[in-house]
Amino acid sequence: MNLYYRIFWSTALTLASILTTDITTLASAKKTSLLIDSNNNNSYQNLVEQAENLAKNTINQVFQNNPEITEITITILGERQSQIVPILRSNISRAEWQKNAEIDNLTRYFADAKYLLKFGNNNQDTSKTQPQTPDSSPQIPAPPPPSPNTQPIVPQPSKKSPTPPTSKPPIFPSDEDDSEIDD
Repeated sequence: MNLYYRIFWSTALTLASILTTDITTLASAKKTSLLIDSNNNNSYQNLVEQAENLAKNTINQVFQNNPEITEITITILGERQSQIVPILRSNISRAEWQKNAEIDNLTRYFADAKYLLKFGNNNQDTSKTQPQTPDSSPQIPAPPPPSPNTQPIVPQPSKKSPTPPTSKPPIFPSDEDDSEIDD
């Protein structure tokens, strides 16, 4: 019975050790999403600068207030005219942040956010070398409706005579041929 007792407690302690290790690992990484209202911004560049400043301040605050966190992933979302779109995402470890407190190199910027938030159409800072897309698609005229007096044209079969086949049909042996072989 002493053997079973030892096996039970060693299994219980091993499981407890694994569970506490996983909880500690989960507590060391943090994911955060923040929303910026961009209805008052008149340019996309201002919105990106505001998002970068918010990300820097949040990362700094999280690392200062929570020493057990070793890594943070922060996503800054922009809202404009009821559209919510990610503007940037940074994934930074505490060691990287202590070396360089700038997020530019460790940040992914979502370029399509500019157009999804509708900054691309009325923004003055777009370069003149970019091709402009037309606002409307080209109009293709519809075919004219058939006049009521015309009859639809139906293709007629050709009046050529059928051509005879150029190949000969296969020749199969008859019963008479079998009798010659049996002899």
